[in-house]
Amino acid sequence: LSDSYADMTLAYFPPPKAQPSLSSSLAQSAWQLAMRFGKRTTIHGLDRLLSARASRWERLVWLCTFVMAFLGAVYVCLILSARYNAAHFQTVVDSTRYPVYRIPFPVITICNRNRLNWHRLSQAKSRFMSNVSDIVQLSLFERIVGSYDDAYFGHFQSFERLRNQPTELLNYINFSQVVDFMTWRCDELLTDCLWRHYAYNCCDIFSKRRSKNGLCWAFNSLETDEGRRMQLIDPMWPWRTGSAGPMSALSVRVVIHASKHWPGTNGKDSLKGIDVMVTEPFVWHNNPFYIPANTETTLEIEPIIYFYDNDTRGVRSDQRQCVFDDEHLSKDFKSLQGYVYMIENCQSECHQEYLVRYCNCTMDLLFPPGQYRSCRAQDLLCLAEHNESSPKDLLLYSHQPGEKDFVRNHFEGMSCKCFRNCYSLNYISDVRPAFLPPDVYANSSYVDLDVHYRFETIMVYRTSLVFGWVDLMG
Repeated sequence: LSDSYADMTLAYFPPPKAQPSLSSSLAQSAWQLAMRFGKRTTIHGLDRLLSARASRWERLVWLCTFVMAFLGAVYVCLILSARYNAAHFQTVVDSTRYPVYRIPFPVITICNRNRLNWHRLSQAKSRFMSNVSDIVQLSLFERIVGSYDDAYFGHFQSFERLRNQPTELLNYINFSQVVDFMTWRCDELLTDCLWRHYAYNCCDIFSKRRSKNGLCWAFNSLETDEGRRMQLIDPMWPWRTGSAGPMSALSVRVVIHASKHWPGTNGKDSLKGIDVMVTEPFVWHNNPFYIPANTETTLEIEPIIYFYDNDTRGVRSDQRQCVFDDEHLSKDFKSLQGYVYMIENCQSECHQEYLVRYCNCTMDLLFPPGQYRSCRAQDLLCLAEHNESSPKDLLLYSHQPGEKDFVRNHFEGMSCKCFRNCYSLNYISDVRPAFLPPDVYANSSYVDLDVHYRFETIMVYRTSLVFGWVDLMG
């Protein structure tokens, strides 16, 4: 009975089969998936490699071929990625016939090289020192005001006259207001204004503005309250012109009034004249041109536009060497308070920071209102000590950080890292003064200035990426 029972157990309850391991099960599933994928794929060579009818040697050949092709594709992708990350640029001519009426006429800023009307000195004393009778303070007031007559950024050596003077006695006087009171008024400086052959009152189209040259008079400006009001009244302001050639745009006579200059400048007839600054809108300062007195001067302008297209925004500003005006978060963005990014505004802010670093104040006549303390009377000597009279000429010269590897600088100067704005409207200017004979200007002294475009069309240059993200995707 026991033998029969054992036979029945073997017959109806066979021993369990050994279960396959997890790794072998996954490998088998992966191989089956690969076989199904290989039968349906369109990848060249992979269908042959995974074909069920392929022999071992055939699969070896196709495996080598597929691996070589895959590695080649990876190598090409790395080359394309390196080319994209290198961010090479190309500049091409975008237009050769862009009409000048599509751009605003430049801002023309005129400054008398002798900044003050000295005939108003007695009025200034009555206004700002009405209760002062001390001869020492009155004489010091006159000395300080005279030092402002030919002072501008990088030319502060006139304040050297204040050495060993008790300037702290007049710290309570705001000399910026004194200079503003004594500077040339519009009707004293400008006359006979023409815009496109139409006569205007000069004081209606020129407005007083600050600059690194001091207080000057600007045409077509948006930097002043008068200019901004003009834009509200006249939707075409700042004005434009589509014409070119002599007398086609702005003409003005600038009266010098040599007899009303500070007596300390007597005998410097060769320096009498005006400084003229040509800038695009929203630029605080650009290096001016000196125009001597008693001349008939032509200022011919040839605008050029350079711009980077929007595809370049994906590249860092230090790679493309320019800054868009809305890149406020870029580490290369620096501008005067309240101003858009322009390379000139970046440089002006950098120069102002050097003033604050060395003298802990700024010349508010030379910069727009901002966060820094204005220099008082006792601070003026500090400006002279860090200017041309100092051994390092700290405030006279400016250079870029990478310049030292190529240029020998004998002076420390100011180091300003400022890239160009990615949209740049440059006004290439050609100044041609012609001296008038003495019998023409007689006892008066003036400059007849004619500012106009050279051509009715301009060149436009566009900079773009040689290899952009669209090329990378392709």
